[in-house]
Amino acid sequence: MMIIEKTDSKGNRLFKGERERSDGRYEYRYTDHRGIKHSIYESRLHQLRLEEAKIAFREQKNILLGLKELHLNDVFEMWIATKTAIKDNTQKGYQQIYDAYVRNGLGKRNIEEIRSSDVKIYYTGLISERCLSVNTICRIQNVLFQVFQYAVDSDVIWKNPATLATKGLKRNHPKRVSTRSGINESEAKKLTDFIYAAPEFRHWYPVVYVLIHTGMRLCEFVSLRWCDVNMTEKYIDINHNMVYYAKPGEQARYHVSDGSKTISGMRKIPFDNSVAEAFELERSILRNKGIQCTQEIDGYTDFVFLNENGKAFGQSSINRALMRIVDAYNSLIGEDDKTNPIPHLSCHRLRHTYATILYERGVSLKVMQKLLGHSDVSTTMDIYTGVSDEYVFEEYRKKLDPENV
Repeated sequence: MMIIEKTDSKGNRLFKGERERSDGRYEYRYTDHRGIKHSIYESRLHQLRLEEAKIAFREQKNILLGLKELHLNDVFEMWIATKTAIKDNTQKGYQQIYDAYVRNGLGKRNIEEIRSSDVKIYYTGLISERCLSVNTICRIQNVLFQVFQYAVDSDVIWKNPATLATKGLKRNHPKRVSTRSGINESEAKKLTDFIYAAPEFRHWYPVVYVLIHTGMRLCEFVSLRWCDVNMTEKYIDINHNMVYYAKPGEQARYHVSDGSKTISGMRKIPFDNSVAEAFELERSILRNKGIQCTQEIDGYTDFVFLNENGKAFGQSSINRALMRIVDAYNSLIGEDDKTNPIPHLSCHRLRHTYATILYERGVSLKVMQKLLGHSDVSTTMDIYTGVSDEYVFEEYRKKLDPENV
């Protein structure tokens, strides 16, 4: 038997419960979870569909709230469905944090049985058993507090058990200082000079040099477009970033999001003539190889740094290249050479290097915070200001023992 699809006067398919009225308006009829029939009306079909989606969500929520045992996982699914106004990568981040640290543990508990002490004990266990940092616990707390508050606002529970759940954690579990330090300015110059002089690596020179001397996050760097680089006034406009994840119903791929990692990440990074020359060298290398940008991601194109196929670099490919370059550099250092081997580098360590150079040149912490796009100056102070012993001695003699300089 052939199934005839219902359509409106414009040929649009109409789903179950929908109809076009004689006055041109659209109607949707449905029966709610209590068996009561309803009708809603809208002048346009897409407006009606939006209202249908809201109704479906409310009905799902009412059905779940009627369960005798409502688990934390159930409430999370309802809460995350409401987060439609945030960026896709932010929502994806919430989902990843919850799936990694909560879903198979606390998430299986009946939400009405979870107390403040349970949340605190859970966090302590994550620190001691899974060796999570306090910063990671605070990210988990950010998600859980919102989920529990959603349950409070929905009259599922009367008190948020995550309130003040991280109080005392920083005191009892001191912050771990990052060991992923960068290299100092002298080492950075030796490395970039080596890359420039090595025929097999010279095409990586603009990539490494710009990363070291701008401190961009990798997600900001790979999505940089020529229109974001002001060569006249010499600054980079950081206004978007690229992340790799899967949207619901899609395979994982790179997405470009307006804005940066944080609000403070939206910034302008000034650069000097040497960085400008690195940009021009990149343009020259691509032109000589006949490479043009062939990729468009979420409406963004004309990326600055491209691979052989004319596409924006994959984030892992740069880190792999850095490993090869450092290995080659260290292999040339003889036993009698006073040059120290360079540790294995990543793009994030080059960001640390930028901060170290700023610090050793006497740039103020507030300016460093702005240039690095940190929302909290303590991040700048605690993580990015590792300095070499050589610099410590030099500064001491210059400022406290000038007679021995």
